[in-house]
This record gives sequence, structure tokens and C-alpha cells, in this order.
Amino acid sequence: RTPMRVTASLCSRLASSPSTNPRGVSFRVSRPPFALLRRLTRTMPLDLPHAREFSSDRITLVGDLSAADVDRALSEGEFKSWIYMNAESDAAFPAAAKKALGDGFKQFVVEGATLTRGLAKKLADAMEALPRPTMVQCSTATRASMAYILFKAREQRWPQAGALQRARAMDLKFFSKPPLADFVREGLRPDAGLIFRQLFDTSGSSTYTYLLGDPVSKEAVLIDPVKEMVDRDLAVVNDLGLKLKYAINTHCHADHITGSGDLKAKVTGLQSVIAESSGARADVHIKHGDVISFGADSNVINLEVRATPGHTDGCVSYVCDNMVFTGDALLIRGCGRTDFQGGSSEKLYDSVRTQLFELPDETLVYPAHDYKGRMVSTIGEEKELNPRLGLKKTKEEFVEIMSNLNLAYPKKIDESLPANLKCGIDD
Repeated sequence: RTPMRVTASLCSRLASSPSTNPRGVSFRVSRPPFALLRRLTRTMPLDLPHAREFSSDRITLVGDLSAADVDRALSEGEFKSWIYMNAESDAAFPAAAKKALGDGFKQFVVEGATLTRGLAKKLADAMEALPRPTMVQCSTATRASMAYILFKAREQRWPQAGALQRARAMDLKFFSKPPLADFVREGLRPDAGLIFRQLFDTSGSSTYTYLLGDPVSKEAVLIDPVKEMVDRDLAVVNDLGLKLKYAINTHCHADHITGSGDLKAKVTGLQSVIAESSGARADVHIKHGDVISFGADSNVINLEVRATPGHTDGCVSYVCDNMVFTGDALLIRGCGRTDFQGGSSEKLYDSVRTQLFELPDETLVYPAHDYKGRMVSTIGEEKELNPRLGLKKTKEEFVEIMSNLNLAYPKKIDESLPANLKCGIDD
């Protein structure tokens, strides 16, 4: 009934000798003392200024601390590393932490002209390498939140748009200051950038094929290749000196035959990729939450897989850098039909709202098709202007719209679907 401060020394005393409770019953703590301390402190966090604890990562973000707060954090929090993001001349510099932790203490000046891509990499490197638990400290914990998302994005292989979405969901405070938000955006991009080409199918399906490449290793991928355009695609790949690693599809298409099979026949070692839920043949089957990675270790490019069923039951979208490749789930001012291949208007509405419209508004939208010459949109534009799926539309209104489209039977579906279920290869 009496409040008690849980400390490492208390846990050690309880674990090392029998004790007696008020009823006279002897007991001994058998749990290792520091394991017990960690379990208790997850529900009893240190009361520190601006503190934000990420217990599963054993990382705590804090603002300015008094000398007494620093001593208490070191003794009760058992911190093994510390990152300080102001100058050593700052009044709140945690001298006791630097003295106690030695190589586990890192100091970076994170402001103004120091906000470079090089600094972002150093912060992520330090967060990755330092032993846990780790304290990350700045004046108000705002800049400390930048170090956390840079670390988590690298650990989880989140592309820029996906990482920023999660940062907002976690209510990380760096968004309140535009220079800090810009610093994080740049820090989340591949160090050497990426090669990007948007290619259009001139054979009749109005399909967009996307070429993404790493300028360091020259590894590359194609998204939604078309059979009739394979020679054109390979000419672009060869002109740029790239080496294709994957041929990736957003879904099992009904309006054209995929180029994956022909590409596999012409490019040694190339692997085809499609969602497991599509039911189609492929070398690699992916599912929601998977990440497709390619490129050099120094310039890894990640494609985050997001299940976006509705047009078909096997549709996925790919988030890469500040872009999302939406297939037929979300088109520019429209969306794919939902009346065949296991389509569902209700599923498509939910997919777009939860998996695509949650991305940052500035995320570039690259669809699988456009029939009016438009090439790119943004998430913000589609939320505002999409006449079917915009934020002003309810699910009931969307379902009504889709049920009254009265679209013709797809011209090439009887040819395309059987071939695409076999990776575009006619046995």
C-alpha cells in the first residue's frame, strides 16, 4: 500500500536473500533481478521532461534534464548508451552520462547547417550500433524523434513515404518544424538516389511499366511489364547499363499478357514476382508487409508491399521512396473495375482508404494505366479530386457508382488471364 521506488539495488536485495511479508510468510524472488526491473519499468517509466519511451526497442526520447535527472536515469533506467543532440557547451549537457558511459555516449550538433544527409546517416548508424537501453536527448525531444524514425526505417526497411506515415501515426514531433521534416525526408532516401523511368504500352492496353534502378550496383526491377513491349524495355535497360533482378506485377492482369515470362527467357537469373493471393505462378510470391530489396548495401532500395484487394482479390501496391505504384487499385481520378476476378467494391474502398490514403499527401501516385495521357498524381490530389474514391465519398456512394458502370466485357481477358496465371508463359 505504500508507494515504493523500484530500483536495481532493491531487485538485487530481493533476489539475494529471503524476506518476510507483513503476514510472516517467507518468500524469495527467483526471477533474475534485471529482467524483473525491465518488466516493471515498462509499466513504470521514468518521470523525465518530455519523455517518450519505446519499450520494445528500449529507446527513450527526452528533453533537457537536470543533473539529478541524469543521475536518476543512469541508476534507475540502467541506460547503457546515450545520444546528446546539442553542443557540449549547452547548459543541459549530461556530463555524468558522458563520464559513466564512455564509448556508449555520442554527441551530435543537430541544427541549422548541420542538417545534412551525412548527419542523418551518422544518427542512424549510432542508433543501430549502440547497446540498449538508449537515451536520446535534445532540448524538447523533438529532434530526438528524428533519430528514432531514421533508425526504425532502416531496421524495418521502410521506404520514405511509409516511414513518414508511421512517424505521423506515432505523433513524432519533428513534423512541427519544416526544416526538421525536410531533413528526415532526405535522410530516408537512398544515399545515391535511384534511376526511374515510366514507360507506356503503345500496343493497345495503355499500361504503364516502371523501371527502377540502383545507380551503384546497377540492379533494377520492372513493375508491370507488357509482353509486346519487352524488347523496348530491354533496350532501355541495356542503354542505362542496368541488370534486371525482378519482374514484378501488381496483380494478374486481364487486359494484357505480362512480359514476365519473356523477360525470364531473355535475362539469365531474373525472377518473377506477384502476390500469393493472385493464384498466379511466379518465382517469388509476396504478401502484405513484405519488402522487396535490391541495390548495393550502400544504396539499398526497398519496395514495401501493401495488399490493396478490390479490383482483384490479389492486387498489391508497392511503396518506394516517395512514390507508390498502385496498379489498378487507384488510378488518376478513378480506379479499376470491381466486377470480375474476385473483385469487391467494398474491399477496394477499404484498401484505398487504409493502405493508400494514409500515406503522406505529397506521395507520388503512379498507376498501372491511364487512358487520357496523364502520367502521375499525388495522394493529396486523389483524396481531394478523385470522383469515385475521394474523401467526400462514402463507401455506400462508391459501391453505388461501381455497380452502375455497365462496363463491356474486357476484350483480352480470355487470352490474358490464362497466360498471366502461368507467368505469361504459354505451355
